[in-house]
Amino acid sequence: METQEELEKYVQTSEGSKDQNAWYKLGSLYRKEENWGKALNAYAKCMEFGASTAAQEATEAIKRILDFRNTNWMP
Repeated sequence: METQEELEKYVQTSEGSKDQNAWYKLGSLYRKEENWGKALNAYAKCMEFGASTAAQEATEAIKRILDFRNTNWMP
């Protein structure tokens, strides 16, 4: 199960909805597409089912991206 579609279907099942690794993989796929909202939600689900340093780091990276402001372009 590697594609976004497969993972989205899997996490809708009772088994998949609690699979920390599936949520992390799904978050990573969303992140690659720059679908920040879905990525953050998937990482949050991942962290619900256990401490995931990778998901926490990915979440912080997304927040830094979203908070970035180039002061040369805008005040």
